[in-house]
Amino acid sequence: DFVEIEKSLAKKLSDDDISAILVCTNAVDKLKRLKLTGCVNITGSGLWPLSGSVRIEQIDLSLVKQHESPDIQSEPMISVTSVIPILDTIVGKDGNALKQLQFPAKWRGQYTI
Repeated sequence: DFVEIEKSLAKKLSDDDISAILVCTNAVDKLKRLKLTGCVNITGSGLWPLSGSVRIEQIDLSLVKQHESPDIQSEPMISVTSVIPILDTIVGKDGNALKQLQFPAKWRGQYTI
């Protein structure tokens, strides 16, 4: 979780940083909860190490803390085209444990299925 790190550091993290952390921690097999609080400079492509995870239960892409306004001063870079294919590999995996998925405010109401 990136909830516990200072906002000034979180906003400096890149997709390469997120990816390296996920690889080093073997997140695909171990991580149950991911909250990208304050990580406004990522597109989401750095989440690829989670592809096919059956362990992850919660993914919070809202980029804000719980009970915090979803309005972020600068437009977050997180991208549907980067994230959805990765999420699809998780949701489409038999036996996946995903229970909660929180999208960024900028995606809500913007897309229809």
